[in-house]
Amino acid sequence: MSAQTAFFLFFGVILAAVLLAVLAARTRPTPRGADAAITAAVNAAITAALAEEYPLSNVQVDVKTFDGVVILGGYTHEQDQLKRAVEIARATPGVKSVDNRISVRSGH
Repeated sequence: MSAQTAFFLFFGVILAAVLLAVLAARTRPTPRGADAAITAAVNAAITAALAEEYPLSNVQVDVKTFDGVVILGGYTHEQDQLKRAVEIARATPGVKSVDNRISVRSGH
């Protein structure tokens, strides 16, 4: 084997190892502790924002997180409240995506 062939073989193996490491890091599930922290952060932010922006409105937003995916449930009385809750969840660090299952209930 020539020195040039050995160099390209070595370089190829190193490049493949780096690519596999990057792919493994991107697909690694979020640790449970991180999911709990995301849930707490999203819940606190939504509760505070909706209480401040809509002080007389009775809303119920439930938050759960699985592998960085936030699932929002419950209800609001206005579409703007629903949109705000989703916006807050998406802006929270660590959130990969948001599954919105909040319903809008008419009448107060």
